[in-house]
Amino acid sequence: MESKALFNKYDKVQHLKTERTDWTIRVRAQAVWKGINRMTQEFRGLNVIFIDDSNSRIHAFLSAKICDLFPKPPKEGGIYSLSNFHVRVYSDDEKNRAVRFSKHIYFANHTQLIPEEDNITNIGPYAFDLYELNDVRKFVSDSRFLIDVVGIIEDCNMKCVRSREDESKMHIKFRITDGRSTVNVTFFNTLAEDLEKELKNMKEEPVTIIIASAKVNEHEGALCLNNYPATRFYLNTDHYSVKIMKERLLDPTFSIKEKDAEEGNALPIFTVADIKKLPKEYTESKVRCQITVKKVEQKTNWYDYVCTSYGEEVDIVEGRYKCLKCVRNIPYPDKRFRLATICNDTTGILAIVFPDDEIQRILGKNAFDVADEVGDDMTFPLVLKSFEKKELLVTLKIGERNLNKSSNIYTAIELNDPVESLGNHSPNKIEPTQVNDKSLTMEIDETIDILSSPPTAKSSNKVRTRDKNQFVAYEIEDNVPISKYKVVKIEKIEHVTVFAKCKGPYGSAEANLLPL
Repeated sequence: MESKALFNKYDKVQHLKTERTDWTIRVRAQAVWKGINRMTQEFRGLNVIFIDDSNSRIHAFLSAKICDLFPKPPKEGGIYSLSNFHVRVYSDDEKNRAVRFSKHIYFANHTQLIPEEDNITNIGPYAFDLYELNDVRKFVSDSRFLIDVVGIIEDCNMKCVRSREDESKMHIKFRITDGRSTVNVTFFNTLAEDLEKELKNMKEEPVTIIIASAKVNEHEGALCLNNYPATRFYLNTDHYSVKIMKERLLDPTFSIKEKDAEEGNALPIFTVADIKKLPKEYTESKVRCQITVKKVEQKTNWYDYVCTSYGEEVDIVEGRYKCLKCVRNIPYPDKRFRLATICNDTTGILAIVFPDDEIQRILGKNAFDVADEVGDDMTFPLVLKSFEKKELLVTLKIGERNLNKSSNIYTAIELNDPVESLGNHSPNKIEPTQVNDKSLTMEIDETIDILSSPPTAKSSNKVRTRDKNQFVAYEIEDNVPISKYKVVKIEKIEHVTVFAKCKGPYGSAEANLLPL
């Protein structure tokens, strides 16, 4: 009877209503974090995620005005008896909520918070509201909620990248997969450092990570999870989802990508002409193309200043760097590569932006390192010019603006060595590109001249220049207004294309690649 009376004296989180304050719940503090005003850096109060013995979760707020009334505030992992508090309903405009429950708790002057040593009601150490990785994209447009996910870390050998201007600023990047979908993750500052330390101590592989209360963002067309003050991570923890994840990965029928098997050599290879004719079904798809970098654009910035919390490009407002996404000033923004290039194959020209992480991998340097070598931000680095004339197999992320022709700038997400023979890998629904007869004839004639031996009387060691009156076919890129990047002038495109169509006897010598 005593045991029954003990359980009955506590209310359930799911039963809380706004009409009264004489509630008593027995809960565990799963996460505790400070609320800071982003504009003034003023301490607003403590935020807590409480869970009860039914694994129901609720957010609670302890205002800074009454924090002194609680000399022993809640600590993560602690079990408490909480009574006499206000229950309020979330408004529609409240964002970045760590819990989807429609109500939350407000501490009052008369609220009682009593720590308990014994876990009498058997409250679990944590509770999550987990989503599949292929559902993450829905949260890009729904900023009301943070998200809980679980996945396998693809590569545990990663390290924090520290800002050269502020050693306290750092980030760590990695990818997680559930066997069907893959999502990029970037942790910043303290959480990045904590993850790096814990991974060094992990002996069991693979490493399964549960990320609680992550913020969903989109960077350069790719989904990315970032940490928020409420974000916590758990490695190979004793949770049913971790066991299910490991069982799933052992099932060969599950470990297959849903869309185009979007990893490795399974991705389709397109020509430039094919990419320009992709149907709407390819929105947010990945495709590969083998191209030659004909020009690295030097008139646009080769780097961006980005927010250290969200990775979004910052604007200069009243002389200060400001992130419009998190609405705060960024005194020491991160610097990331953003290299605009003009690339082509035998079928046409494509404007492609090379991403920061791939440039770092190839060069072995970050944007701060390159800026230090150059000495000032106005001089374009020669090391970036070295990408010109290189042949690469590029993986592109096809955006909606590419397909509706509102943008002719394509975003690369991977840069790799070219395949030996491109072949015809285009899908059947994409019609083959029709090549101009004159262009085809010219290319065939030039190839014969290169491979065959001329008559002895006409033989020479000199490099023959092209006849200036010779016709060269070329393709001009659609003149589509591009935000943020300058539109390449037509005469420069002609120059680049003419160079592309001229096959000299030393053409193959220009195909030396950067070490990847």
